[in-house]
Amino acid sequence: MRTFTPVLLGAAILGLVACGAPKTPAAAPVTTTPTRNAPAWIDNEDIPDGLAAVGISQANLMGDKALQRSVAVADGRTRLAGKLKVRVQNMFSQLNQQVATAGTPEKKGKPIRSEVMNRVVENVTRQLVDQELAGTTVRAYWTDPADGSLYAFVVMTRDSLDRALAGAAQTQIRREIAQGEQSLDKALDKLDAAIAASERSAN
Repeated sequence: MRTFTPVLLGAAILGLVACGAPKTPAAAPVTTTPTRNAPAWIDNEDIPDGLAAVGISQANLMGDKALQRSVAVADGRTRLAGKLKVRVQNMFSQLNQQVATAGTPEKKGKPIRSEVMNRVVENVTRQLVDQELAGTTVRAYWTDPADGSLYAFVVMTRDSLDRALAGAAQTQIRREIAQGEQSLDKALDKLDAAIAASERSAN
C-alpha cells in the first residue's frame, strides 16, 4: 500500500487550500457609468466651496443639444433643491441648540417650538428655491459616448449659499417675531453661528 510522506502530504494540503481560497473581488468601477474616463464628479458631488448636484438628460430623438442641456440643468437644480432643504433643516437644528443653551445656567433659553420650526424651514427652503436656484452655475458638462446621456454639474458657491441662507432665514424669523412668536427672540443673534455650524457638519 502506497503511503504519503510528510512532505508530499503537506504539499497536497497547501494545494487544496489554494484551490479553495476565495478569489480577490474585482475593484469597483470609479463611476456608475460603464464608460471609462468619466469625470469624478458624476459619483462624488461633494465640493469644498459650496453645494453641488448632478443632473442627467438622455439623448432625445430630435438630436436637440440645447434642449438636452436645458433638461440636464433643470434636473440638477431639482436635485440641488433637495440638498438645500436638508441644509436648511440642519441649520435650524443648530440654531435651536444655540437658542436653547443661551443665557445663564439658572435661566436657559427656550427652544423653538416644533411647529414654528417646521413652518420656518419650509418657508426658507421655498424662498431659496424660488430666488436662488436660478442663479446657480454649471461647472461642467459631460456626454457619455456609450448612450449620449448628458451630465450637468450644477453648483451653488459657498458664499452665495451662506448669504442666501442668512437673508432668507432673517426674513422668515423677523416675520414670525412680528406675529408674536417669542421662542425666536434670540434666534437672530445666533444665526451666523448656526450657519457656520451647519456648514461644518455637512462637510
